[in-house]
Amino acid sequence: MKTSHRDQSFGPQRILVVDDERSVRELVAESLSYIGHHVTTAADGLDAAEKLKNGTFDIVVTDMDMPRMDGMELIKHIRRHYPETDTIAITGHATKYKYVEVINAGAADFITKPFGLDKLEAKIRRLLRERYLRRELEQLAIRDPLTGLFNRRHFRNVLTQEAVRSVRYGHSLFLLFIDIDQFKQYNDEEGHQAGDSLLIELGAILQQSIREHVDTAFRYGGDEFTVVLPHLNADQVRMVVERIQKRYAAMDAAPTSLSIGAAQFHYLDGDVEKSIDDLIQRADKAQYRAKKELGGNRLCLDGDSESVLPAPVVPVSEPSRSVG
Repeated sequence: MKTSHRDQSFGPQRILVVDDERSVRELVAESLSYIGHHVTTAADGLDAAEKLKNGTFDIVVTDMDMPRMDGMELIKHIRRHYPETDTIAITGHATKYKYVEVINAGAADFITKPFGLDKLEAKIRRLLRERYLRRELEQLAIRDPLTGLFNRRHFRNVLTQEAVRSVRYGHSLFLLFIDIDQFKQYNDEEGHQAGDSLLIELGAILQQSIREHVDTAFRYGGDEFTVVLPHLNADQVRMVVERIQKRYAAMDAAPTSLSIGAAQFHYLDGDVEKSIDDLIQRADKAQYRAKKELGGNRLCLDGDSESVLPAPVVPVSEPSRSVG
């Protein structure tokens, strides 16, 4: 049976157990190891902070009453420095530590001694379910539901990250704006379901034509897409566009074709946001010229002097060729 993403999210977790009582610490660690988790232990909050610095943990199960750094301080430390790590607090003093205070400090859950290990296991499983749902919601917020590409909301975040890296490390950064020519006509003639299928196919073509974990494709809105391309020069960008155009032409989705505008990031006046706005404007303008002024089905590359350099593409009517 195929394992789902949801099933994988409930797999073995990297858990740090923190308690100044050795017997309790070892009992909890042994029990969690027995049910399949990867467990490390720490004697108090400072020991835990050091192990967090040198390793990665999904969950921290911590006692509250400890010397040097108590559980409340540790929970706040984790929330501040390791926000992806969830915490379960354990205490023998239900009156000393209020549930609301511990949760507000950053803990995901709270358990009072004495407790059965089955209760701790149940709390961990509930925590994992909540984490799974949280991540699903996060993905829904940044993904286009039709194509599965990142959406316009996430586009600005990624472009900002790449622009900052470009400034810091001095590498090039290009942006493509892609629009489907004659999409309305295709939609009217073939139907909205066929139009949706065309958008999905283009999304897949973009993913196939760019470098995984380096370049990023987005559905910008309607029949418009964008691609962020770091570490490439203008000739390499043309090669990427040629791959996209050839694969799209092979679909034979007449009368549609692709108009593509490209622009390179320039750092203006020490202002990243201003530079990003300028990049978007120039790429969009290049795409508009490819579509409206030059008849579509081509690349227009914005230049420093605002010249437009159309690149030859394979016409839709030509037989497709194999692309590596």
